[in-house]
Amino acid sequence: MSSIRDDYERAIKLYNAGDLDGLANEYAEDAVLMTPDGTAKGRAAIRAQWAREKAGCPDRTVTPDLVFEQGDMIVTEFTWAATLTGPWVLPDGTELPATGKRMELRGMDLTQLRDGKVAVHRMYWDNMDAARQAGLLP
Repeated sequence: MSSIRDDYERAIKLYNAGDLDGLANEYAEDAVLMTPDGTAKGRAAIRAQWAREKAGCPDRTVTPDLVFEQGDMIVTEFTWAATLTGPWVLPDGTELPATGKRMELRGMDLTQLRDGKVAVHRMYWDNMDAARQAGLLP
């Protein structure tokens, strides 16, 4: 039987490898993902959100810097890095253009697992900093 930390680390590896189907399978069917870009409910919607992100930043990676676990929860401070080589799709469907700029952001997430699957995933980062680094702000 795997530990909650093993389950979390497996999801990170799938994310970094760009394996959207594998990553989506790490979420429960009724999972909820809440980010500054919006809320996705259900495995299919979560996969679609990750696909939009990957389309804009196919080289994106996340590196957990600090990880705390308690019970069925994991809290992580992370570094996310990517190059905006495709469109950045906003929650309202607006597409911002690719700029070729590299971004590196710090963020945090709170992940609750249930039966080895992500049930609730809350992510926090500064979208204005991301837009500035991507060259989308003056």
